[in-house]
Amino acid sequence: MDSFTVSNERLLQLSTEMCLEMGKGLQGQKSSLLMLPTYVFNLPNGNEVGKFLALDFGGSTFRVILVGVEPNKAPSVKSSTITMDDEMKFVSGDKLFEHLASCVASFMTEEGLEGDNLQLGFTFSFPMTQKSISFGTLVYWTKGFENPGVVGKDVAELLNVALAKNEITKNVKVVALANDTAGTLVAGCATFNNCRAGLILGTGTNAAYCEKVANVLKLTGNPNEMVVINIEWGNFGELGHLSDIQTEFDNVIDKASNNHGKQIFEKMISGMYLGELVRLVALHYVKQGQLFGGNTPDILLQINSLDGAVVSNFISDERNVLATFPIASTEDVKLVQNICNAVSNRAARLAAAGIHAIWMKREKAKFTVAVDGSVYLKHATFSTVMKETLHSLEC
Repeated sequence: MDSFTVSNERLLQLSTEMCLEMGKGLQGQKSSLLMLPTYVFNLPNGNEVGKFLALDFGGSTFRVILVGVEPNKAPSVKSSTITMDDEMKFVSGDKLFEHLASCVASFMTEEGLEGDNLQLGFTFSFPMTQKSISFGTLVYWTKGFENPGVVGKDVAELLNVALAKNEITKNVKVVALANDTAGTLVAGCATFNNCRAGLILGTGTNAAYCEKVANVLKLTGNPNEMVVINIEWGNFGELGHLSDIQTEFDNVIDKASNNHGKQIFEKMISGMYLGELVRLVALHYVKQGQLFGGNTPDILLQINSLDGAVVSNFISDERNVLATFPIASTEDVKLVQNICNAVSNRAARLAAAGIHAIWMKREKAKFTVAVDGSVYLKHATFSTVMKETLHSLEC
């Protein structure tokens, strides 16, 4: 499993390369990083007041949220989490947004808000080009979504149209559109006044940070000093920066994906791919006769049969390995755990290199990073390894 080991020296090189890609993207030069302005020019100061809806959409689950804010008080939050059926990833864009509006309507009914005039913040966690805080067109789908009729369209308008069709949500209006990383950064400011970056480590991965407007070509002439930039760092590696650390297993996943050659960084880090990487490595050891006595469990023959949560469970308790692989010997259990650790540790260390790149881009200024996502919050070792790596990189 040495192929999953990435030295600190190489991580620092990756950080430098990503930092350079960030600069190129900001100046409109060829880059694997889109570096998209979010049109968030101001961060919360604690004096906000009101009641707002939020729709957080961007992966295997999405949330409808009611938030109440008052000065000098913690926000009141009520939410409902909905699991996205795989079939919804392929329906038409109109049907997808009508489904989202329907879920908002159900939540409003539960909360006794039918027909209320409410402003909605829409977190849309896919690459989009924004022209204002409430306008953004989808660049391309990621994370397995392929809904036709959305690429190139204003997703805020698509949701507004769907909301207007529903009697319960007809008075709800999208007033703010943001990537989840920008949302995480802004939310982090409520707790840490020096929060200047937001990071998502879940089904997918991405990051946003605060940049000087003067460094952003697309915002030439804009009077503001600061803007939140959506890096879209999952696509780092498209130009070959990661080719020397991609394993044969990474290449299998990439070739089998619906976005071959793209989102390379994401495919090495995020929860959507960790389980499949473990499955492929385990299958390799079975074929070599080094795991399960050369006998292949049926689950290892099924593509995407393991997910990120399973990987974490295997690491945390050997009984979970035995429950999935009853034929496993003591040595087999240790090898499966070693595979999970190798895949997970590489992912955490690569994420740390990305944060280091943001630190470099911000001229090594001290700041807080707000982090959200199931991999960071729930994985048995990911957050610890990522923090340890950051310290070892002297960040």
